[in-house]
Amino acid sequence: MIHMAGTWTLHPETLPGILADIAKIVGVDAALRLAEAHGGTRLYIPQDVQAGHELARVLGVQGAKLVCRSPLGGDTHAVPSAVPLIRAIRARRLRAEGWSHGRIARELGITETHAGRLTAGIARGNGGPEDAEAPTVCPTCGRAHRRRQPRQDDRQMALPIGHPSA
Repeated sequence: MIHMAGTWTLHPETLPGILADIAKIVGVDAALRLAEAHGGTRLYIPQDVQAGHELARVLGVQGAKLVCRSPLGGDTHAVPSAVPLIRAIRARRLRAEGWSHGRIARELGITETHAGRLTAGIARGNGGPEDAEAPTVCPTCGRAHRRRQPRQDDRQMALPIGHPSA
């Protein structure tokens, strides 16, 4: 996810498994609707679809037709649940609508601290002040993952590198 002045977008390639392919075809929101409806199961995608088909209900008729006519059609695919990602997106949308961390926590069944981590840097939608500058965080768990830096030993001497005659 990218944060830009209180708004953010989710890139299709950040979605897990087949959801990334579906997001590239019909959009991220449609892929997330599929994850909510069929996440954690295997789903057969036919090569053609009619208006009453379950896939048409979730993706819309035009979206379902596009997915069925893609290389995904005619095969069974595992649909990832993407629950942590969906929860993070919902938390950020609620925060942008002006919800407090406590209210978000109650709505999503998470702790207030976790709601704060997931929404770090998102401005409240009621015109209130923006949160402090958000650290670089994982879009799913909301935690800052630091890269380990090699340990420097100050007792070692720094020798110049180069030819001795220079």
